[in-house]
Amino acid sequence: MNYSLSKKFNYFRLFKWLIIIVIVLFIMMIGLLLWARLPISTAKSQATNLAEKKAGITKVERFYMSDLNRTYYTIQGTNKEKQNVMAIIEKKTGNINIVKTSDGISSDKAKNITNEKQAISKLISVAPTIFNGEAAWAVSYFNSKNGLAYSVVDFKTGKILRFIDNV
Repeated sequence: MNYSLSKKFNYFRLFKWLIIIVIVLFIMMIGLLLWARLPISTAKSQATNLAEKKAGITKVERFYMSDLNRTYYTIQGTNKEKQNVMAIIEKKTGNINIVKTSDGISSDKAKNITNEKQAISKLISVAPTIFNGEAAWAVSYFNSKNGLAYSVVDFKTGKILRFIDNV
């Protein structure tokens, strides 16, 4: 009898330790996820502060990040004059380009223009960037052959400025 009781006790102890290990692993995974997202959160916070101070954005609606030749952070929002604007900030220098969203095409239009040139199998992102000193949309996606592709679409005209296929 004592033998069977001790056997049950060991299974209970093992089950208890397994539950503790699973909980600790879950907490570690959550911590790792938060740690991995910290650079993006920091960049968003810094870009938001710059956009509010230098571009006069009072209400932030969206944050973008693009990285083709240089890294750009973009804050889209409403300024003091109630205009919808984007503050495109170069990561390295902190230079800010402010563009009114009404002066150019939308991200959906940039995606559609790219899709007309080459079918988009899976869209990765559409983000504002600066290309040759002008505002543009950087569209990154997977094509029908599952190759990584990029297009840079002029913000004002909708013309494709650069097209990179099967990176």
